[in-house]
Amino acid sequence: MNYIQQLRAFDDFKLYDTKLSVGQNALWYALMSINNKSNWKTWFTVANSTLENLSGLSRSGIAKDRNILRQLGLIDFKSNGRKATSYRVCVLYTSNSAQDSVQDSVQDSTQGSVQDSTQGSVQGSVQDSSTLIKLNKTETKQEDDDGRARVLDLWQNLWGFPNAIARQDLDEWMTSLSPDLVQYAIEVAGHHDVQARAADKYVGKVVQGWLDLKITTLKAAQQANTEHEQRLSNARGSRPRGQITETLPAWADDTKTTPKSQPSVTDEQQAAVIARLEKIKHEKQQEGSV
Repeated sequence: MNYIQQLRAFDDFKLYDTKLSVGQNALWYALMSINNKSNWKTWFTVANSTLENLSGLSRSGIAKDRNILRQLGLIDFKSNGRKATSYRVCVLYTSNSAQDSVQDSVQDSTQGSVQDSTQGSVQGSVQDSSTLIKLNKTETKQEDDDGRARVLDLWQNLWGFPNAIARQDLDEWMTSLSPDLVQYAIEVAGHHDVQARAADKYVGKVVQGWLDLKITTLKAAQQANTEHEQRLSNARGSRPRGQITETLPAWADDTKTTPKSQPSVTDEQQAAVIARLEKIKHEKQQEGSV
């Protein structure tokens, strides 16, 4: 089975034929993952517990959604009594489009050579240019398919086969950026030991950050990530270790008292105060004698 052609055919099926639920998507991708690990056997067995872990569906949900997938011609299955159920993922594509493109290019090149000899060098040059363009498109398409396969393999190695939501996000990211950039974003997440439950959100933020910065090359993305890591390292290095006791300025410290200055008194003022006290004392003595 051609992995990329099968995935593309499945996307076309959902786009033009039937809209599937999230659970049906998840179950189909889970079966594809297991089929991949079994080296694309026509029939393979898998326990319900394994499908529950990969798809996130309950046992009753698996029973319901697999019947719908079989009715749609996407899978087939047969019960083995108390043993694990056998499944078959139906091939959805009819031919390898990449090979078709190469064959078309070869035919165009041959026809171009014949027309060169019969219709003149001008028309031959046009045919050769058209052939080169088609060959370049074929090579680009093949590189794109290889890049998508590497992205899916890396994701699967880190966090398991992507569920329906993650698969849709991966397709959108690889539409906005090249597969190489998306692969690097996944590598960044893996370097930071991001867990599976947070992988989709983390990689999405990395991709969106590069889109905001208008980054389109792997070299620019690597430079941006290096600068980001340096800023994080500097921030960690500037953090003080242990508890910090903040030193307050004297005017802001309530625990300290500021001594008050004593006003200066002149000799005349002091003499006047003494005379006043003597007068009061004399008056009190007279009142006591009466």
